Amino acid sequence: MKKTVFKILKIALPLLLGFFLIYFSYNQFTEQELDKIYTYLIGADYKWIILSVIFAFLSHLSRAWRWNYMLQTIGKPPKFITNIMAIGAGYAMNLIIPRSGEISRAAIVNRSDQIPMDKAIGTIIAERVLDVIILLVITATAIFTAGDDIIGFFKVRLESALAKAEPTKLFIFLLIFIALVILVTFISKRIKLFSKIKGFVLGMKEGFMTIWTMKKKWLYLLHTLFIWGMYLMMFYVSIYAIPGTASMSFSAVLCSFVAGSFAVAFTNGGLGAYPLLISEVLQIFGFSSDLGTAFGWILWLSQTLLVLIYGSFSLLLLSLKGSVSRN
Repeated sequence: MKKTVFKILKIALPLLLGFFLIYFSYNQFTEQELDKIYTYLIGADYKWIILSVIFAFLSHLSRAWRWNYMLQTIGKPPKFITNIMAIGAGYAMNLIIPRSGEISRAAIVNRSDQIPMDKAIGTIIAERVLDVIILLVITATAIFTAGDDIIGFFKVRLESALAKAEPTKLFIFLLIFIALVILVTFISKRIKLFSKIKGFVLGMKEGFMTIWTMKKKWLYLLHTLFIWGMYLMMFYVSIYAIPGTASMSFSAVLCSFVAGSFAVAFTNGGLGAYPLLISEVLQIFGFSSDLGTAFGWILWLSQTLLVLIYGSFSLLLLSLKGSVSRN
C-alpha cells in the first residue's frame, strides 16, 4: 500500500507543482499583458526555433554515440540506432515520471543487447556526473559575468520587501522557518536520508572513475563538449525569434540558460518551472516579465514537442522491433 501511494505521489506531485507554477505565473499578469504574451507567441520568427530544434537533436545523436564509448568497456556495444531509440524513449519517459528515463535507457539495451542492467545504469550515472560538472562550470561563468546585475537586482527586491514587511510577520516567518528546519532534520534522521545521499555520492564517484578507464575517453569528453555546445547554441539562436530578446547580452543568455537547465529538475520536463524561471532571470537584465515568459514558453514548447515526437517514434520502433524478434 505504501509503495503504491509513493509511486502515485512520485508521478502526481511534480505534475501538480508544474500546473501550480503555471497558475501562479499567469495569475500575476493583467489581461493586457496576457494579450502581449499571445502576440509574442504568434508573431515569433519560427525559423530560428526550427534551427534551435535541429541543434537539440544533434545533441541527442551525439549523446547516443558517446554512450557506446562506455558500453564498450562492458561488452559488445549496442548498435547506434538502438542507442538513439533508447535515449529518445528515456526522454519521453522523463516527461511522465521524472528521472525514470535513465532506468528505461538501461532496460532497453539490457533487453536488446544483454548489457547488464546495473552496469548500464552505472554508465548513465557516470555521464550525468560529467554533465553536472559542465553545468556547474557554466553556472559559475554565468554568475561571474553577471555578478553585479544579480546582486543589484536582489538588493533592490530585498530592500523593497523589508520596507513593506511588518516586524510581527517577519518574526512569524522566522519561527516557521526554524520549525521547518527542525522538522526536516528530524525526518531526515528517521529515514536515514543522509546515509542515502552519502551512498549516492559514493556511487557517483565510482561511476565517474569509469570515464578515465575507458579506451576512448578523449573522444567521450569531446562529445560531452559538443553536446553542451549544442545546448548553448539551441538556446542562443532562439533569442532571435522575438525582436525584443534579440539584443540579449552574453550574461543574460548564460544566466537564463542555467535557470532553464535547473528548472527541468523541478517538474516533468520543466513544466511551468522553465518559463517562470527564464522570465524571472531575464527581469534581472531589464526584460519585461511578459516578454521573458513568452520567450520561455516558446523554448519549452519547441523542445517538449521535439521530445514527444522523437520519444514517441523511438517507442514505436522499439515496439515493432520487439514484435519482430518474438516472431
